[in-house]
Amino acid sequence: MLLPAEGQEFGKYLLLDRVAVGGMSEIYRARMTAAAGVTKQVVIKKILPHYAGNDAFVSMFINEARIAAGLSHGNISQVIDFGEVEGEYYLALEWVHGQPLSQVVRRAREKNLATLPVPLALRVVTEMLRGLAYAHNQLDESGRPLNIIHRDVSPQNVLVGYAGQVKLVDFGIARARMASRIEPEETAAQGKYLYFAPEQARGRELDARADIFAAGVVLYEMLCGRLPWEGERMEVLKAITLGDFPPPRSLNPSISPELERILLTAMAVERERRYPSAERFGEVLETYLHTAAPDFPASALAHFMGYLFESELVAEGRPVRLPPDFLGQLEQWSRGLPEEAARPRTPSRSQPALRPPPTPPEPPRKRSVLVAWVLFGAPVAAALLAAVLLFTGEDAKTFSVELTSTPQGASVWVDGQLLMSHTPTLIPLSADREHLIEVHAIGMESWSQRVRAEEGATLAVRAQLRPARPRRPAAPTQAGASAPAPLAQIPNEARFPLPGFEVRPAQHAFLVPRSSAARLRLDPSRTYSLRAEGTLAHGPAAGASVDAVVYYLEGGPGLLARESFGLLGPEERRVSQAFALYLFVPETSGQDNAGSLRVHVRETQSGTGATVMVDARQHALTPRPRESFTLHGLDAAATYEVRLRDTARPALTRGIQGEAVGRVLVLQDGGCGADEGGPWKPGPARVVEAGRTTRFAGVSWLRFTFPDEDLEDNAGALAVEVKPVPGPRPPGC
Repeated sequence: MLLPAEGQEFGKYLLLDRVAVGGMSEIYRARMTAAAGVTKQVVIKKILPHYAGNDAFVSMFINEARIAAGLSHGNISQVIDFGEVEGEYYLALEWVHGQPLSQVVRRAREKNLATLPVPLALRVVTEMLRGLAYAHNQLDESGRPLNIIHRDVSPQNVLVGYAGQVKLVDFGIARARMASRIEPEETAAQGKYLYFAPEQARGRELDARADIFAAGVVLYEMLCGRLPWEGERMEVLKAITLGDFPPPRSLNPSISPELERILLTAMAVERERRYPSAERFGEVLETYLHTAAPDFPASALAHFMGYLFESELVAEGRPVRLPPDFLGQLEQWSRGLPEEAARPRTPSRSQPALRPPPTPPEPPRKRSVLVAWVLFGAPVAAALLAAVLLFTGEDAKTFSVELTSTPQGASVWVDGQLLMSHTPTLIPLSADREHLIEVHAIGMESWSQRVRAEEGATLAVRAQLRPARPRRPAAPTQAGASAPAPLAQIPNEARFPLPGFEVRPAQHAFLVPRSSAARLRLDPSRTYSLRAEGTLAHGPAAGASVDAVVYYLEGGPGLLARESFGLLGPEERRVSQAFALYLFVPETSGQDNAGSLRVHVRETQSGTGATVMVDARQHALTPRPRESFTLHGLDAAATYEVRLRDTARPALTRGIQGEAVGRVLVLQDGGCGADEGGPWKPGPARVVEAGRTTRFAGVSWLRFTFPDEDLEDNAGALAVEVKPVPGPRPPGC
């Protein structure tokens, strides 16, 4: 929306310029004229025109006004007015002359400050927590707690003024006891998922400790130069529920152990282990700040803002004058940055996702896609357009499904293909056949429904997701069949000779995403070719060389279990149906690894590619003994044959409806191994498959394990036989 140079009248306000557009509202800088010609700059927030008739969005907007209007605190943006102009609801908020914290962090990186100086980061968060503590402790007129929860604490919703003030904004999805008729499960999954608390990621009822967790994530991001987790929505939500993120000091060694302990307490997975209140969290940070930097001046944050945004302030006619002692302190902060943290931030641990070269999109022909553009915005509409071409073909007759879920934000699968959008969403589908829609969310039972309709029809479908229950053995069905029940636990180690034993995915598996593996995001609808180049030194004193690494693919129902992991060497391997590629070097002998491998990844259709560097130490992984089965007592002077066979209960790593995995990863103590009839090769790992024989020599133990992403859907077992065979040891072993 372009405004005339002199502004546009909006009730008693003059809209000067539009400064931001959000998911459901737009923000204007405006001027209010009071009596006797007194003027005041304000912020006008109003619902976007195409949402004005949506009762849910209007209710959420009124909810924000009802909560925020009752809050009066120096660390919360003050509501000045709430009203309606020609059917448009608006909020008038105080104007904060400054920048969102997200822009502060971004500008600091542009000035080669990959992490914010610790005292400044602590000052920002302690001010945030004062505002949160005030909101959390608000009472109604009868003295009863209002139980206000912000639910969307993130750098975008924290304003830092050029004068050094810090203010929370946007209580749009906040919840109070009296404020809204919105159900808890409908609001729990809203907000910015990268800052979700574990209970929020699971769609559970929240309390004030969800805001404490989010404040901890904001502090982590400022101190470490990156978020605790990265990747697609569902993998991030899984990591949040597991508490899977790098310790702060591993990213920024200048963080003290005491500060790391404070941060990890705020980000505890179990909310009972977090600080009981925002006030307490703030007190702990304040005490630490006074101890670690007793001479830290209150004006430092304002000076820092002047340093970062000097060009903007000078353009406004506000010259920036920084005290000499501040510049000296800033130089010291810059020199004190750890080498790793000072590097420019990249989107992921390795390389960005591979995507085909962009091509100009043709104008959409289907009305359903145009409706999606209006209702959900350009990014979702683009994904839906891709879906319509994928599922229907450009000229096919289509119908639409308006899919919602409780909780919102769930991932959606159509006919086994993952959509890039999340609920709520509009899905165009071919009208010539039936389609299977599946909805998945972390901590919830999966939901599915088959749909079919005539051309041009629109179906309203709602997925009511229920919390997942602990797995129990299924009762026999009428036909006498039953789902596989969990097998009893067996020891995780034994000594040779052993006539035979079992390895079980439910017991002998490890979570690859929790490792330090190199990672590359992939498009599950595309096929990629992979190959490794180079060699690694591996084993005692790095005496052996290997030309392969272990890969693991994270994917959806279309990815077969037996294709989800293996060894990657110079020979090209093709993969598809995968969200992400993980690459790692199995570590079995301490810090003896050295060197790196280059893994070339190419999208087969477009030819675009990327190279991932796999470092022998940085990307080493050691499955723990309790995540594997270890066979001790082997003779390093002997040769052994290892055979696998399926049992009556095949080994499953992708749910009881998936196909048998039929293979296992075997680690060894730096010896030699070879497939039947193949050349002998040294190496730390082999992949042994059912129906084939693999020989090992020069080893004193073998460790059997399954790389996996979710241990809850594993079942069954593989039978293993290890037998000595006559003959001399292979050369070099």
